[in-house]
Amino acid sequence: MQVFLLFSATVLIWGSTWIAVKLHLGVVDPSVSAFYRNAIAALVLFAWCLGKNLSLRFPIKDHLSFLLLGFFLFSGNYYLVYQATGMLTSGLVAVVFSTIVFINIFTARIILGNKTSLPALTGALVGVAGIALVFSAELTGISFANDSIRGLLLALLATFLASMGSITATWMSTQRQLPVVQYNAWGMFYGCLLLLLVALFGGKTFNYEYTLQYSAALIYLAVFGTALGFGFYLRLLELIGPDKGGYTFLIFPIVALLISTVYEDYEWTINAFIGLGLIAAGSILALRSKTPVKLKSD
Repeated sequence: MQVFLLFSATVLIWGSTWIAVKLHLGVVDPSVSAFYRNAIAALVLFAWCLGKNLSLRFPIKDHLSFLLLGFFLFSGNYYLVYQATGMLTSGLVAVVFSTIVFINIFTARIILGNKTSLPALTGALVGVAGIALVFSAELTGISFANDSIRGLLLALLATFLASMGSITATWMSTQRQLPVVQYNAWGMFYGCLLLLLVALFGGKTFNYEYTLQYSAALIYLAVFGTALGFGFYLRLLELIGPDKGGYTFLIFPIVALLISTVYEDYEWTINAFIGLGLIAAGSILALRSKTPVKLKSD
């Protein structure tokens, strides 16, 4: 039940952030907005830790792990996704990011020593095929005549960094036995600092859009999309591993499309319905497979 609730909460939160990101774009540079988002999320988690008397003191070697997590999951990944989104449609970025289920399976196998099952691989293949079918119309937009190939490569790199962030978080939970809330807070803190450096060296202006829409989207993305969303996701990785946890990236684009149906008049096609069925079938097949975690010794 705990796994089901964590999986569902992660999918619903991240699926709803897509519309919030769209409302968030405008006057403020995306990298600066990402910095604001991470800064607020880190403050929320640090305040929670202090309120619950959770220790935030860790040795230097753990802070190096927090820094890696911040780079992989909360800065490098964010920055590249924003850049790729400027060159590709959001649907194409979703298709690319869905490949994280494959990357997580292989990185977990190589780095953590996790066993890989045939149902998990088959489920990943079926699920990604479903995502590609849902966004099949947008796949035709890839061309060497524009920046779409570059955007595709940036999105793939962002996906790889997100996968490495998942592996880093799983390693900290299983081998270092570090608490999720605290390492999540520190990871966001270091990610925030890295985004700040990128914005400063990139000559970005730290302005603010004083509108209800921007502020509401910022608070939602920071508190729900980042602080809570990543908290649920990282706890999920601790329980079921990065190979199965990666299936959240298959399902939350569908939640985004359902929301888009209501607020943006998205029209479902036969390909979208078939793709939805494939995603559901692939996810059920993989999540019900038994893949015990076997960690390499230090």
